[in-house]
Amino acid sequence: MILEDKQTCCFMHLVERFIADNNNYLLPVKQYMNTVPNKVLLGYYDDEYIYLIPSVVIGMCDKLLIENNLAPFNMQTVLKQLFALNYIKVHWIMSKEVRYRPQKRIGSTKRRYITFYRRVFPKSIGERGRV
Repeated sequence: MILEDKQTCCFMHLVERFIADNNNYLLPVKQYMNTVPNKVLLGYYDDEYIYLIPSVVIGMCDKLLIENNLAPFNMQTVLKQLFALNYIKVHWIMSKEVRYRPQKRIGSTKRRYITFYRRVFPKSIGERGRV
């Protein structure tokens, strides 16, 4: 995956690595209660979307970047670029501004997620059978 913006390209590369890592996992939305205590929950997925937990994914990216003496990503820029590429779902609010982390109810909680279209990660989700 080659993107024009270097930060966006690096962010997407890290997200793909996190999803592929056996120490992390995604849960189907309907199985939100089936958490695995010794792995990191990155988020949830359904037939259309992948809902990544921003604090987890961005925190993992920041940790990796800081460990390698690099500056954290400017997430506003990254999210704008992902929206421009039609990689993430957004929510338009009344003032005609874009909210890059729309709310989603999973179980009894309603939170904001970075909502990727599932087609962005065609080989990462479901095919391995461990998510």
